[in-house]
Amino acid sequence: MNDIQSKATIGKLGLRYGLLIGIISIVLMVVFRIIDPLMAFTNLWIQLLNSAIGIALLVVFGMEIRKALGGYWSFGEAFRGLMTMSLLIIILTIVYGFVLFKFVDPDMPTKINDATEAVMSQRLAKMGMDQDKIDQTTKIFENGEFKAKMAPTFKNEATGFGFSLLFYAIINLIIAACIRKNRPLAFLNTDELDETPAIDPTV
Repeated sequence: MNDIQSKATIGKLGLRYGLLIGIISIVLMVVFRIIDPLMAFTNLWIQLLNSAIGIALLVVFGMEIRKALGGYWSFGEAFRGLMTMSLLIIILTIVYGFVLFKFVDPDMPTKINDATEAVMSQRLAKMGMDQDKIDQTTKIFENGEFKAKMAPTFKNEATGFGFSLLFYAIINLIIAACIRKNRPLAFLNTDELDETPAIDPTV
């Protein structure tokens, strides 16, 4: 498989698997919403579980792409494939969040703001923090700063996209380093042999 074919395969499968992971992520968020509308936004363990599932699926489908390439791909190819999947995941989840906050439940930012403030206040109180310090720490919930960052606006969506892209880039660098598998130096496929320049014996 030559370089052009490899790029085409990576792009095609990256989009396919990215769409699949994105749909799985949205289905999970819908399930969590049915159980508790605020669970996915206020429960740290659920957020970690979502991230773990997403990372695991990137590894699984990354290995599938590598298999489709003949069992070998470089670090750059692995990273490109993973980022293709990640971009689609980010876009789908952002669209889901925008529709949810803008049309389905416009009061979600307020609900999340109040629930997060309550959870944080309880945790800080259990740690023995003074009420004055608790009030200072949770000030962002009272003055609307936290809620404003969750509003479905172009600025917030763009910011969320940027942070998500950075997060996935870091994760994908690690995954790519783990699942890359370079082709043995002694192995040359047919395309590579055809592309090897002939040596003039008279020179």
